[in-house]
Amino acid sequence: MKKFLSAFSLFLLLVGCAATTQYVQVSDSNKKSNNYSSETMAQIYVLRPSSFGSAITFKIYQNEKFIGELGPNSYLAWQVDSANGQIEVISKSENYSVLSVTPEAGKTYYIKQKVKMGWIMARTDLELLSEEEAVEMLKKLKSPKTSV
Repeated sequence: MKKFLSAFSLFLLLVGCAATTQYVQVSDSNKKSNNYSSETMAQIYVLRPSSFGSAITFKIYQNEKFIGELGPNSYLAWQVDSANGQIEVISKSENYSVLSVTPEAGKTYYIKQKVKMGWIMARTDLELLSEEEAVEMLKKLKSPKTSV
């Protein structure tokens, strides 16, 4: 019984906190990056304000481009060129959730990732947020680790 409890405790320690990692340059509205130009670029934030399903990370894509893995109580942020037209933000887990956005230059888009119970693992759902709601949530969320 002691071996089982030790193994179970080790398992919980290893999978208890899924980390957020971003594989594209992080965009922060407070810090203008070298590539940011409000004439052509828009910002996208995907927020996960819940710790529900904390052992699961969700893979986030912009069209076919892998953006990062979103863990609990954190966010991903990147820039898109509005001249390219409509984009799809995709969240993958047990299911796919797709949200289409037509970015406008100089604007910021906030997307909330909802976590739901699934058959095998957590399910995902994306929805647009108002700026007021998102700014309050962002104050409580962790910024992503980068691997660029």
